[in-house]
Amino acid sequence: MKTLQRKFLLLAAALTVFFAMLAARYFFSALPIDKPQTVTVSSGMTLRPLLNDLAERGVLTKPTWLYAYARLSGQAALRTGEYAVEPTHTPVDLLRMLNEGRVVTASFTIVPGQNRWQVRDQLADEGWIKGETFDALCDDGDFLKKHDVPGPTCEGYFYPETYTFARGVSAEAIFDEAFALYKKTLGEITQGGRGPLDFDDRQFMTLAAIVEKETGAPDERPRIACVFYNRLRAKPPWPLATDPTVIYAAILADPNFDGNITRYHLRQLENPYNTYKVKGLPPGPIAAAGREAMEAVANPIECGDYFFVSMNNGRHVFCPTLDCHNKAVQKWQIDYFRR
Repeated sequence: MKTLQRKFLLLAAALTVFFAMLAARYFFSALPIDKPQTVTVSSGMTLRPLLNDLAERGVLTKPTWLYAYARLSGQAALRTGEYAVEPTHTPVDLLRMLNEGRVVTASFTIVPGQNRWQVRDQLADEGWIKGETFDALCDDGDFLKKHDVPGPTCEGYFYPETYTFARGVSAEAIFDEAFALYKKTLGEITQGGRGPLDFDDRQFMTLAAIVEKETGAPDERPRIACVFYNRLRAKPPWPLATDPTVIYAAILADPNFDGNITRYHLRQLENPYNTYKVKGLPPGPIAAAGREAMEAVANPIECGDYFFVSMNNGRHVFCPTLDCHNKAVQKWQIDYFRR
């Protein structure tokens, strides 16, 4: 009897060693793939169905073994995102990546001067946020209020910057970061004041967006801001008469607007963003303003100018009088394009 028990124990030990060797060979051998694979973990996904799906795709074998190992080792939790799986990775490597969140990151850049629809289309085209999801969050009053964004939309508050996220990040997380960076930048710039009219956040970003759209020359921005401040402070106030706001009004009236302003747009289009017809600031920002435009609104230069005319090279001629302005228009617009 004792001999039989001894043989049984030896057999059990041998089998244990055998299966342990099989398991070790499985867990620490390379995955059965010959090229890199992408594994995407969506919000709410759990490990067992993910492993089964990967087995069906041929990324790994024995998903039940790996799931059991994950449960025993406390690595069954997943982190959302996109993962790059290499042919040299083992099942244990894969499990550790998923559990620790070693996701693939990528970047996108929002350029100053983009409006909400341009930002939306860019993020949709680059696979970050679906267009309808962007619009829903951009127009969500409660979401904006939660982030201390003075709405009623996200226009002008999605701060232009280069962002790096894990692929698969939620739309809310992207908005969170953009809004936080807007608030941080605004706070830094306005520590010493909010310009000669002491604008609130919405007014400040509204003028900053206009300055952003009016010139691409950084050194001109404080003078552009001065011109608009002069028009706002005139007695009685002048209309701002700035083309970028009219373009924005035309887009609101017709999403297919081609960007070419006509006499109708300037003189007849009834819209609060038509600053040729409505005096004062428009209702809100027309685009995302960058840091330099914001700094120009907070710290404009002192000037006597009320006009500026494009020289068609990214720069402008500034004028304090209507006579000076008319001469500049004749030279840089009428005669220039006639030539």
